[in-house]
Amino acid sequence: MPRNDLDTRSACVAMIARGMSTDAVGAELGVNGRTVRRWREDPVFEAEIEATRRAVLDETVAALTTAVRDAVATLHEALDDPSAVVRVRAASELIRALPGLSEHVLLEARIAALESRSVNVEVLRVV
Repeated sequence: MPRNDLDTRSACVAMIARGMSTDAVGAELGVNGRTVRRWREDPVFEAEIEATRRAVLDETVAALTTAVRDAVATLHEALDDPSAVVRVRAASELIRALPGLSEHVLLEARIAALESRSVNVEVLRVV
């Protein structure tokens, strides 16, 4: 059963958002690559791709967060290992991770403060 244009465009959005090239998407969907490029000229279509990319990124970050939480728990358990080598290696990995995490938290706070300031400036302009 052939896909309708809306289904094809939706599939196209998902494939491009996940990193497939325009020509590869066209070949996969049985659509000319030029058609896919023409669709990409539509700002609404591009906005759908970006929204889908953000959703994929959010899913990926959530999965990584779970994995990192498990990895930290594993390293934490290794601190009680009978082997001094394992304990030192686990401690070293935990200590090595801290500066990057601290920097990330600090940058997020600074960005939030800048965004808040930007919103406040916009509100003042409107008023």
